[in-house]
Amino acid sequence: MKNYFVYPQFYSDSKKLRQEFVDNFKNAKATDAKRFVWDYWYDEDQYHLIRTPAFYYFSKKLYQDFHSHLVQWGRENLGCHDISPPWLSYYVDGCYQNLHSDVPHGPWAFVYSLTPNQKEFRGGETLILKEKTLNYWSDFNEQKKYEYKSFVELIPSKMNQLIVFDPRFPHGVSEVKGTRDPLKARLVVHGWFVNPRPYVVGGLKTAQVQKALDGAFAQLSNVLSKIELLNGTVSLRLQVSPQGHVQQLKLLTSTLKSLSSVQADEKYLLKELKQIFASSIFPKTSQASSITIPLMFK
Repeated sequence: MKNYFVYPQFYSDSKKLRQEFVDNFKNAKATDAKRFVWDYWYDEDQYHLIRTPAFYYFSKKLYQDFHSHLVQWGRENLGCHDISPPWLSYYVDGCYQNLHSDVPHGPWAFVYSLTPNQKEFRGGETLILKEKTLNYWSDFNEQKKYEYKSFVELIPSKMNQLIVFDPRFPHGVSEVKGTRDPLKARLVVHGWFVNPRPYVVGGLKTAQVQKALDGAFAQLSNVLSKIELLNGTVSLRLQVSPQGHVQQLKLLTSTLKSLSSVQADEKYLLKELKQIFASSIFPKTSQASSITIPLMFK
């Protein structure tokens, strides 16, 4: 599966978030407190950007509504119950993030953009090293020409767009060139999805789900004893009938990577996971349930 996902038009009140930032900057001679909360993060050759904690910057209800929407999305789609305290950052001319990885902050990183779609700068893309770059020689072709875009994914910042990606992959932000005006800058909210655990909606209780899955985890332990070391996160969604049977199983995400040369173990484990969890039996309830299960392998 892909190591990143892009979700356009993510939040219905994105314009309100954007407008509050605009209101705080539109009068260059104002001395409101919101103009003095920014930190210029300068780490030579690594990080050049202007940032502030998002929670304290926006008005309370406006931010909490966005925060709740993002957290709920993470629970339903990733099985992560919260997010780290996010940053609000803007990038003007000369700002960038050089390549780095974010282990162990959380199994998924996110970048939510409040950047105007009509840009007056170049750069500012979220960049992620491609899988084939990290395994360069396995796919090498001496007859083929390789340039910058052959090695990295470049994802432009667009208004109201959420990017979710595997933070183990080296990633960064390409240098912004052209504007020194915060109102025309790359503007993003960013952080990590954290606290992975089963998320249950419907008739079943979380405690019932955890107890019912004891057998599945015992089987999984047996499977893991037979394969080489794997690292990554898998998210499954189970649709369970009132009678307690799994009617549908969907693989939501997988960042499994083999830490040895046995790449086939990734496919084998995913196949076994589907079989194990699809055959799980849950208590009978008055209504159907949806269960999102995150599994972390280290």
